[in-house]
Amino acid sequence: MQKSISEVFGINAPATVTVDVRDTQHNLIPRQKPEYIFRRELLSDMLAWVKGAAGNDPLYLTGPTGSGKSSIIEQTASRLGIPLYVVSCHERMEIPELFGRFVVKNGQMEWTDGPLVAGLKDPEGAWILLDEIDTLDPGTFTGLNGILEGRSIMIPETGETLDPLMNGTRIVVAGNTAGNGDDTGIYQATKRQNAASMGRFMMVQVGYPTPEEEKQVLSQACPDMPPIIADNMVKVSGMVRDLYTSGEIEVVFCTRSLIRWAHLARFYKAKPGIDPLVYALDRAIGFRAEETSRNALHELVQRVFGNG
Repeated sequence: MQKSISEVFGINAPATVTVDVRDTQHNLIPRQKPEYIFRRELLSDMLAWVKGAAGNDPLYLTGPTGSGKSSIIEQTASRLGIPLYVVSCHERMEIPELFGRFVVKNGQMEWTDGPLVAGLKDPEGAWILLDEIDTLDPGTFTGLNGILEGRSIMIPETGETLDPLMNGTRIVVAGNTAGNGDDTGIYQATKRQNAASMGRFMMVQVGYPTPEEEKQVLSQACPDMPPIIADNMVKVSGMVRDLYTSGEIEVVFCTRSLIRWAHLARFYKAKPGIDPLVYALDRAIGFRAEETSRNALHELVQRVFGNG
């Protein structure tokens, strides 16, 4: 059915702008998060791809960790009623793990489709998300070129021929380095990918939300939080991201962990003998950091809130 963008995504848009929303039941349609707030420009790029602005080309979302690459894919699919097959890539992944393999069932060898093939076969026109795509070995990535181009492929083990476009399946990938690898040490295990593979994608750069966007998220997630506290939390998260980007600290805020900090701070507010903001920060992200970094986080909180 046709619905307006403002109705589906909560963003003001001309009444004539509509999207197709499927009315179907499927156990792989992501769960909708009512508190999720779509960023206008990022959603615009997503919907351009959905509407075929790049033809049948797959989509590559690139950006720093915690910037919301996976969540925009998940929540767009959720609002549109599209099944989403999620594959968490890793450096030892090989083509059989994606396509399928023979397994022993009841004492016999039976073929089981991998997540990529299962998604391509789904008659509902699913999306397939290859997450952390830049951790793949370049040879494995190159082995996907035929599917990325929409060419029919044959599964050697079964002799089955598969048309990637038959069911309207779309492929979207997410990674931190745009296929360029990483020399900073921040994104270990990522690899420089083959330029021919990278040339097959529509590219979208995903940055961190603006302070105004994150204040809106916090006000919706924690409506009883005083605005000055929310403002300072957002300020601290931005400073932590700057430190992370420059390689001075090994942990970083995503919007999810920022909300976690807010919820924990509210929960521990009545606990005696502690600073609830610092205490909650450790439990939100601080205990993942080395001691010197954790002390730096504490100093940031005291500096920002002390001046607040």
